Amino acid sequence: MSSMNLSVERKLVGESAYEQLRNHIMQGKLTPGQKLKLNALRDEYGVSVNTLRETLMRLASDGFVEVEGQKGFRVKPVSIADLEELVELRRTLETLGLRKSMANKSGHMDWKSKLISTHYRLSCMEKLMMEDESSNVQEWEKADRDFHRAIVSNCGSQQLMRYHASILELSMRYQLLALSKRPFRGEAAAEEHRELLDALVSDDVEKAVEMLGDHITKGAQKIPEF
Repeated sequence: MSSMNLSVERKLVGESAYEQLRNHIMQGKLTPGQKLKLNALRDEYGVSVNTLRETLMRLASDGFVEVEGQKGFRVKPVSIADLEELVELRRTLETLGLRKSMANKSGHMDWKSKLISTHYRLSCMEKLMMEDESSNVQEWEKADRDFHRAIVSNCGSQQLMRYHASILELSMRYQLLALSKRPFRGEAAAEEHRELLDALVSDDVEKAVEMLGDHITKGAQKIPEF
């Protein structure tokens, strides 16, 4: 096998390990505060210690893992204080991104088409979640994330979109962890998303901003203490 093929294969293995570990942290299969021992993870995920170390450093950079000392890693703990900070940041960035996206008339039609298509997928996943949470949680989380990323996608600021995506993902971790302690918000969340889409497509900026802020706050209020 050529060195280029080896490099591509290694990159794919690393990406797969990242996705698996991230999803297991998001869903609580790797619990908050849990020590991450490389030898045990190597056996479980079937990747080399070097790949694991690189993956865990990337997860640390993304806010899901903490580095302990020189070589140790643990899943980042959770707290109500951390959640409140994430919610405040998300609300600030997402409502700002919404305003900028609605004010940016360039690509407006494509943006609205993106909102409608991502919302359609989200609405389908919300129905499936109401029928069976355990089988659909990963796809629902992605659909929810894609819709909210679409909201800010016409803002014209790569920096805003990058920071928003990071904060959104960290706040979604709390949503997934909460599923083990309380039911999925279901129809209430679905209705909020429908009304928000209507305001966005109708160019009602103030209503959309108000609804988005309320939706983000309500989602956090339903999360029990950890």
